[in-house]
Amino acid sequence: MPETRKGPHVTSTSDSRVPACAVLTHVFQHPFMEEDATPTNAEQRRLRAALTTRATDTCMACPFFEDCLDMAVTKHDVSGFVAATTSRQRAQMRNLLRVEVTADDMDALIGVIASGRQIATRDVVALRRAHPDESLDFIAQRLGCSLSTVKRHLRRARAAAASEADASRRHSPEGPSRGRLITAFESVTGMRRGTEAAA
Repeated sequence: MPETRKGPHVTSTSDSRVPACAVLTHVFQHPFMEEDATPTNAEQRRLRAALTTRATDTCMACPFFEDCLDMAVTKHDVSGFVAATTSRQRAQMRNLLRVEVTADDMDALIGVIASGRQIATRDVVALRRAHPDESLDFIAQRLGCSLSTVKRHLRRARAAAASEADASRRHSPEGPSRGRLITAFESVTGMRRGTEAAA
């Protein structure tokens, strides 16, 4: 059995290196970090602030930070807190960089439920429009699918709408340079690598 050593930011084994976010699932996959839930009282707001601080510190010290940021901004429309950024911040960065990310074709993976029926994007969007104040978990329960399925379909719907609205914008195959990516990150978040968020 390989030796395992855990540090604050990376888990090392004799076989591989794993980013800390993969180990700190109680932080990175918490509903407040996945943007699925909104704090409703002071205690929950303090919890979200503590989770955000822990996740941000972990990301900023991670040796995989730049690769993770590049993937989350220029390659894939992911949800939740990734590379010390929220979904909204990554959208702002894409606008600055003039980058368009097309949703991955997940048809083969999305939404086959126990009955064997596949969930359609239009079903998810229709329920979201009919119940705008309900959580995404509510929609998942109504459709009998997972929360991640709902998120994927909503991402696909947003990407399709953005593509129709801005067909003239083109994503350069090579993408922005790392320097431009980091500059956009710093502009949007007010952070520099190894420092805290600006007040």
